[in-house]
Amino acid sequence: MKRIFCLLPLTFCLAAWAADNEQIQGQGGRVLRYSSTQVRVEPSSEDVRNYLQARDARLEGASAAAALQAGRKAFERLGYRRVDVDADYGVIRAEKDETLISEARQVLRGLLKLKFPLPGKPDHQTTEVLLTMRPGNQPRQMLLRANIRQTIWDSNGNSRTLLCSDQAVYRQLFGQLSDALARPN
Repeated sequence: MKRIFCLLPLTFCLAAWAADNEQIQGQGGRVLRYSSTQVRVEPSSEDVRNYLQARDARLEGASAAAALQAGRKAFERLGYRRVDVDADYGVIRAEKDETLISEARQVLRGLLKLKFPLPGKPDHQTTEVLLTMRPGNQPRQMLLRANIRQTIWDSNGNSRTLLCSDQAVYRQLFGQLSDALARPN
């Protein structure tokens, strides 16, 4: 029992070793694992710059209702399974889950973890998008702003949430939205 009390201060000190750009939202312990850990990674200045350049788009020739409908279709084409549209405020929230490794590999890793203490490896991710729309300065013009966050989960149940700053991902989203508007069926 005395050894456990000696380890507790060490466990609390280890929790303070997060990188400067990481916020630990839940701490499951490092020496004595009692829960999972959730980390939110703050973007670097380069990531913020890339995000600010990629997050906005303009949609020409669209009413608010048509833009929202095109947004729903675009998300569905991109594989998002949960799409919530708030027409009153011009907001779409979409979420999709993806498996990063095969089920056979997940099972094998689970079996090995029964015998050996293995570190967690990324096995699935959730991508969450918040897309806001508002009328532009020109008639039938909509201004769009997207915020994409990805949460990567590992085989120990730990997660890391990051702001997506990949400009190609934003271009793909806005491109799909324009295509969905051009082909309304």
